[in-house]
Amino acid sequence: MTSNSVASHPGQTAMLDRLEVKYFVDRTTRTALTRDLSAFMRPDTHAGNDGSYVVRSLYFDTPHYQAYHEKLSGAATRNKLRARTYGEAADPNTPVRMEVKGRFLSYIKKLTKDLSQDEYRAVETALRRRNLPPEYLLQDKSTIKEFFRLQRQYNMEPKILIQYRRQAFERMEINRTRVNFDDELLATRNLDLLGPLRGARRMLRYGSAILEIKVDGYLPQWLHMLIAKYDLQAQAISKYCYAVRSEARLSASGRADDE
Repeated sequence: MTSNSVASHPGQTAMLDRLEVKYFVDRTTRTALTRDLSAFMRPDTHAGNDGSYVVRSLYFDTPHYQAYHEKLSGAATRNKLRARTYGEAADPNTPVRMEVKGRFLSYIKKLTKDLSQDEYRAVETALRRRNLPPEYLLQDKSTIKEFFRLQRQYNMEPKILIQYRRQAFERMEINRTRVNFDDELLATRNLDLLGPLRGARRMLRYGSAILEIKVDGYLPQWLHMLIAKYDLQAQAISKYCYAVRSEARLSASGRADDE
């Protein structure tokens, strides 16, 4: 999936200006870092009373898991397709966000489009029947058309459903800066994005979280200082890859038990 990136597709904006880095943190580091971040940033306006919200994402890949292997090999240019919603029990009015995420090294270009749940069901049906969604959805000149272009080109299909709880901070200066703590990471092969979460298993150790820093542009100096203060070491963390590996281990164990 490296030859037709989002950034190079005709009609798209060829701008790779979003930096993303990830770290593992334990509970002690998270508590102290949260206190320091609160001096520079404000909680995400979409968070609940406890400062967090639930994210649920359906990831797509080829039959032979090309996106998974490109991530593991560190391919410099790659694309990701997913559908995302928010909340443990989806409100009928909560939109579904379709995403096409292109990466070049550590920089991200993401196209998004919010659909109503009825529109998403139409997309879901089209994917299941291996045809295109209603024509009016393809009038969108960027995300939905690009989503289906890549999906059909690489024969991508839903692979795994992942849910986690996110505590998010943001700050607007010249550029936008976001810092997220993601925990309670769960994964399942039950692929109903809008239905109950069935058969899900925990992916992270208790007390562990994934710290994500997302910056439109360059990392601000105060954030450099916090990274140095806590000796944070950037890692190539992929929730999707963790979930796929976990499912593979489970399948292998199941086959061994059955023999």
